[in-house]
Amino acid sequence: MTLGDWKEPEGEKFALGTVKEQTHWQEEYHRLVRETVEQERALHPTEVETDPQTIGMRIPRNDALYKVRGRARYAGNIEMEGMLYGRFVRSQYPHARILSVDTSKAKTAPGVKGILTGAEIPDDRLLVGPISDDTPILAKEKVRFAGEPIVAIVAETEQQAEDACLLVDVEYEPLDTILTPEEAIAESSVTIDPVDGNIITDLHHGQGDIEAGFAEADIILENDYEIEPVDHCFLESPAGVAFIDPDDVLTVLVCTQYPHYHHKQLARVTGRPMDKVRVVQTVVGGAFGGKMDNTVECASALLTMKTGRPIKMVFTREEVFTATTKRHAMKIHQRLGATKDGRITALDVRNLFDGGAYRSYSMICSGRCVIHAGMPYRIPNLKVHHTAVFTNHVPSGAMRSFGVVKVAFAMECQLNELADKLGISPIEIRRINGLVDEDLTSTGQTLTDVGLLKSLDAIEPLYEQRKTELAGYSNGTRRKGLGIACLGYGIGYSGVRNPSTARVRADVKGVVTAFCGTPDIGTGSDTSLAMVAAESAGIAVDRIRVVSGDSTKTDDSGPTSASRTTYFSGNAAHIAGMDFKAQFEAAVAGKRDVPAEEVRLQEDAVIVRNERMNFEDACQLIGDDIEQIGGYGKFDPDIAVDILTFKGNPYPTYVFATHLVEIEMDTELGSVDLMKAWCAHDAGTIVNPTGAEGQVEGGVAMGVGQALWERVVREGGYIMNPHYRDYLLPGAKDVTQEIESIFVENHDRTGPYGAKGLAEVSLIPIPAAMANAVTDAVDVRPNHLPMDSEFVLDLLNDTSTNVAGE
Repeated sequence: MTLGDWKEPEGEKFALGTVKEQTHWQEEYHRLVRETVEQERALHPTEVETDPQTIGMRIPRNDALYKVRGRARYAGNIEMEGMLYGRFVRSQYPHARILSVDTSKAKTAPGVKGILTGAEIPDDRLLVGPISDDTPILAKEKVRFAGEPIVAIVAETEQQAEDACLLVDVEYEPLDTILTPEEAIAESSVTIDPVDGNIITDLHHGQGDIEAGFAEADIILENDYEIEPVDHCFLESPAGVAFIDPDDVLTVLVCTQYPHYHHKQLARVTGRPMDKVRVVQTVVGGAFGGKMDNTVECASALLTMKTGRPIKMVFTREEVFTATTKRHAMKIHQRLGATKDGRITALDVRNLFDGGAYRSYSMICSGRCVIHAGMPYRIPNLKVHHTAVFTNHVPSGAMRSFGVVKVAFAMECQLNELADKLGISPIEIRRINGLVDEDLTSTGQTLTDVGLLKSLDAIEPLYEQRKTELAGYSNGTRRKGLGIACLGYGIGYSGVRNPSTARVRADVKGVVTAFCGTPDIGTGSDTSLAMVAAESAGIAVDRIRVVSGDSTKTDDSGPTSASRTTYFSGNAAHIAGMDFKAQFEAAVAGKRDVPAEEVRLQEDAVIVRNERMNFEDACQLIGDDIEQIGGYGKFDPDIAVDILTFKGNPYPTYVFATHLVEIEMDTELGSVDLMKAWCAHDAGTIVNPTGAEGQVEGGVAMGVGQALWERVVREGGYIMNPHYRDYLLPGAKDVTQEIESIFVENHDRTGPYGAKGLAEVSLIPIPAAMANAVTDAVDVRPNHLPMDSEFVLDLLNDTSTNVAGE
């Protein structure tokens, strides 16, 4: 691939090569979709014209063929003429002052063509960050975690760059470290951040009278919970390619969740005008929140400007563990009061958040944890104190659920303990306290379209049946248990306007393109957005080509995170599709000299009075004037929260779920196996059932890993298990094949065709449900994640020190 090849290819995410080959793949996908639509309509015929023609169908993903046949091109696969390969020199200390950096030997090493240090980057361009600019592209005066980048080197081969890194001499003055939140909040002479000291944020929230609530309670529970840090474990490590195109546009091809963030950041860092910087998202091999910070983008861009040659940088797996953000380690102290009939009267929560060396998304995660304390239940008297701190660990950042999985773990485990002590079933305790329509959240938001009780209703008969079947089960050292957990989760960013836009256009050949700024990171969102746009425009879904994640071709529609794509970008695509339909009908009416109301675009055809013409003929009828048709949609719900009081409407809608799991334990080995999971979700209308089921199954798999095995082991500021041979992940055999997805479709009045969202929420209840199942099986209460075999054996052998609340 040469520089000129990349400028305006078709389907740049996949880089398929020749036009003939591209046409072949497109035609094959169209055939597959048409066959699927015919089969679906035969099974589920629409009764009236207004019934959805596409929404709810099992449409194949529009990237599936490319991926399963090995044609998808990831950033690490891209090669260009004259390409150089980059590596980083990283800190050997978790906290140290940099006294000097000597690159003289590296400059003369074989193949080396460029070296970049922090000293070469102006101070007003040195710091970057997704929320606040506090993280140096390359450390210049001080390092705050082991693995922090100090020097970037590019050479003719990756090995040459790696060898040259070993020749760089960095002289350090080691400094004392802060390695726990307790150390960070204590009086200390050690200061990590020059602005905020050791505190990232200290948040307070509440409602009612907490002391009166506890005074009313007949029973009070007080527990401590601890959750270890977790890696995202995306299969594709951070990677990117930077070059200057023939039009002098700095172009960065990168696996990211938010191309437009990098676009703005790179323009500032390089000093280039916005129209001279382009960021294009490549195919993403997993992200889960871990590809929203700067990794290779800034260094590769600066080095391509310095050398004039294309630069590729790809993290090693060890760098993924030591230099990319992690799920926050968290400690929760929670006190809960309730009446003897199970009604919650008070909840007092104290959270400690290990934010690591820089802010990343710690403030966003903190806010979400505060808002979701006690969800999805009525808590009349609530007090939350949440502190996020700096430590000399690799930064903590966004990961699937923005920390809510930990808040839910504490709440759902404690609620089950309450049920047990009161002799109430875990289903009933949740029904007594569960939120319903017109209830208020702790922020004062009035809820609508709440499907929590519907999800409980779906799970209850399954729970009762399995409870009866498992009664008295014992097989030597084997025990079985059932566990339930619920969730309520806000869609989108917390209390921050985060609009999405979409555009829909067509050409004279009948090819329709939907431009959506929010990128598909492997979730299938391009397919779902095509379905929504097609439904709204009245055309066939296989006709639509989606362009997403390109800062030049699409508007900034926010990141793919916070389960926001279906709801936010789906609404934008819906509005754009309707706008396109109206403009298209008007254009046909003008050509046929009939009133616009006598023209209808529906079911991929145009009806003019009683005459029907196919869509391609209508496009040709419009001719060159079709270039003037451009459907536009913007969705920007009115959401806001007072940052001091946490009062307001932080989210436009909420999703709800109830999960039931069955586990089998070996009390001699301490092992826990997931046998089956039943997952009932209120995600609104399900746009694509196949995609939704995939999200649930993936969430269950990730939840199993975080419940049972996954933890980043840290000692003295160093990560001790920076490889998959030491970091335990669930394999296919470790995740049950019996995952039943139950969608209690609860039409959301504000979502596109009633849809809400799903991506993060399928993970959240699983760790808590599995912990509750352990309690059901062996009558001990886990208060720690992960519940690995060592922890479980300690729990069984010494309940006095390992059981929460004892």
